[in-house]
Amino acid sequence: MFQYLLGTVISPWTLAGGVVALLVYYAWTKTRLKHEGHNIPPFPAPAKPFLGHTLLMKGKILDNLQCMREKAGDIYSLNLAGNHMIVVYGFENIREILVKYAAQTQDRPLDLGSKILGEENHGLFGSSGANWKEQRAVTNTILREFGMGKNLMAEKVATEVQMFINKLASLEGQSVHLPSIARGAVCNIVCSVAFGHRFDYDDENYLRLMENAYAYLAKGPPIWVFSAATFLQKIPGDLFGIKEWEACIRDLNRSCKIEINKIKQNLSQDDEPKSFIAAYLQEMDRRKESATPTYLNEPNLVTIIKSLLIGGTDTTSTTIDWCVLFCLHHPEVQEKVFEEIKTHVGTSRAPDVSDIPNLCYLTAVIRETQRLAGIAAFFSREVNESFKLHGYLIPKDSQLLILFNSVLHDENVWENPQKFYPERFLDASGHLLKPKEFVPFGIGRRICIGAAMAKTELDLFLAAMFQRFRFEPEDPTAELPSLEKVVALTVDPKPYKVRFTNRDL
Repeated sequence: MFQYLLGTVISPWTLAGGVVALLVYYAWTKTRLKHEGHNIPPFPAPAKPFLGHTLLMKGKILDNLQCMREKAGDIYSLNLAGNHMIVVYGFENIREILVKYAAQTQDRPLDLGSKILGEENHGLFGSSGANWKEQRAVTNTILREFGMGKNLMAEKVATEVQMFINKLASLEGQSVHLPSIARGAVCNIVCSVAFGHRFDYDDENYLRLMENAYAYLAKGPPIWVFSAATFLQKIPGDLFGIKEWEACIRDLNRSCKIEINKIKQNLSQDDEPKSFIAAYLQEMDRRKESATPTYLNEPNLVTIIKSLLIGGTDTTSTTIDWCVLFCLHHPEVQEKVFEEIKTHVGTSRAPDVSDIPNLCYLTAVIRETQRLAGIAAFFSREVNESFKLHGYLIPKDSQLLILFNSVLHDENVWENPQKFYPERFLDASGHLLKPKEFVPFGIGRRICIGAAMAKTELDLFLAAMFQRFRFEPEDPTAELPSLEKVVALTVDPKPYKVRFTNRDL
């Protein structure tokens, strides 16, 4: 009788419609923000059903975010398919969040990369809580022991700089795509610290390792995919390049594991560690033998090494690339740097770290490059405990998108901020200035762990380049290369070629 009533009163179409309605309702509840109606930061526009504001992130991400800022202010909310993202502009807002509310905002959100690689709470970039604190502390200690910011590190850099300069000189003025060479030199410095040895520039395994490290930043999915749409990775095909990107990073992981295993096979607890890997493994064993609770393990080590390769290679080599590009547009700048080097160092030897304090204009050029290029334009944080900011509720489990470029390009801080003007970092006597808003390596607890090494690299690479070469466009009769920015997870210049012409020294 029940089956008869069900078959006559509720038709299959009605039942199917009810199921669809329930699914739609479920999807709607999952893609609306649970804090809507509370005093959260305002939205720049009404949210679309299910997608929220996701489509507003497509295209030129920095321009789109700026347009939304003009509508909603320096702190605003976005609904990215049910994920609450709060976008933050301005130095004081960013400093308050990352310093005053550091405990509530020190963790990074679990993103697509961590999920599909099985690296939840791993390493330096993706770990959180007690694990992050231990990995950060151990990494800092080991890097200091290997001379981070000291003469030992400077010696490693100087050795690679000379090989790099020789490589450029061997081109005999032929045009070149600079990152193809600069990445090899910078990455070798990281390898010498991480693995205890450098590679030949033409080594096939090294070329693949570098390409994979570069792919993490350059070929990563758009931010709206990377942070909000992890389900897209499961869709057939590779519409957003996620699977290609994943393959590169998995291959990089394999390279790191191979180097770890090589060192493990011949490592004794009594050996003087010759690499970051050896030092980490020894410390891991010491803590285990003493029954000290620890998060040190090989999966974390693999992720840390990968992070050092990615973060330590691309940002420095890209800054060098931007500096050369800016100097092509401002040839008077490179001549002024050369004259300074000629005065304080001469031309018979390469500049070293002891010379840098006397090369104020060079330092100003590097700082202006970092400011204007704004390579690390943004980064994300996860809120692990609700707090109030300027009257707004910043709810637990929301994501913060911190726009550091808004600090480096703030017209209230920097006069004519889109102009390349190194003199803004010098006082009337030619002494260096460092405004508090100059934050190329970030601020707060997660400030770039490799900042000291990056500074040494930029100083020595660029000093040697300015001393030895003139930077000239590929075709002096053609239009200069574009200053347009290519925004992925970092900000690169559009690819261009440059000629390095030997000075008559």
